[in-house]
Amino acid sequence: MRCLLVERRGGRSLARNIEILDKNSFALLSKESLKILEELKEPQCPKDLAKKLKMHEQRLYYHIRKLEKAGFIDVVREESVRGVMKKYYALKAESFGMIIKDKAVDFAKPKYKLVEQFFYEFIKDNAFNGSIVVGSPLQHGPFLTSARDSHYAIHLAMFLGNFCETGNRFIVKLDTEVRAEDAEKRNMIIIGGPITNIIAYEINEELKVKFKWEKRWKIYSEITKKDYYDENCCLIAKIRNPWDKSKVIILLAGLRFEGTKAAIIAVTKEFEEILSNYKVGRDFYCIAKGLDKDGDGKIDDIEVLEKTFV
Repeated sequence: MRCLLVERRGGRSLARNIEILDKNSFALLSKESLKILEELKEPQCPKDLAKKLKMHEQRLYYHIRKLEKAGFIDVVREESVRGVMKKYYALKAESFGMIIKDKAVDFAKPKYKLVEQFFYEFIKDNAFNGSIVVGSPLQHGPFLTSARDSHYAIHLAMFLGNFCETGNRFIVKLDTEVRAEDAEKRNMIIIGGPITNIIAYEINEELKVKFKWEKRWKIYSEITKKDYYDENCCLIAKIRNPWDKSKVIILLAGLRFEGTKAAIIAVTKEFEEILSNYKVGRDFYCIAKGLDKDGDGKIDDIEVLEKTFV
């Protein structure tokens, strides 16, 4: 049985392959067989291996047969040399282990379960399943604006890298590319609000908490009937994709680019507060305000103003 051996190092979870064998297999190991296993990190034929270990060929073949039968090694290639078939052996896995007590433990830290639940639809077979959609840096859309918050997606992507890989498809798209390619029918994380991101503009009216213009831009909650005007305010929302209800959209957007940064900080740093009690399948809205706690003129923290599950 092939499993993953997970190691916690520097706040990261590192995994390597481990082959689970029957306890009787380990009973076959001796000092000689362990030396053979150490040498078979790279494919070798028994004859060459016997010379290297200064071991009689018959003795080495004896161990090779036992190790192969026990599941430690396997034939990885064969060559015909002067009519004689030459077999090359190598380890079947990077590590080997046995299960003494069959009780699996969830290795994820409890707080990261919230993140995995929130981004559940975006993680499939350990690969990112969707697109991160950023606003074009060129003037575009109904307001002819250029995005100044697209680079914040890098911080989000680095964070999501703890939970999945990029897969085979390029995962970042400009909002203009999504429109041109009719690529709306997928899971999307949208960075930036309707002023600078045309995909955010198109879903804005679908939201229970939305961006509205009344002499100036604000975030308006249809749920609490409250208005939020502070430029550092942001909206974190998760809804069903209106173009394909089997997909989801996560919106991370501020009234201005500082607010979008606050939304990114919210889901990557303050997710325990933001996502507490979140359940997969529910629409989610959170309004937060970016704060400069260390007084350097840059947003580094957030304050939750309103949070709703629908």
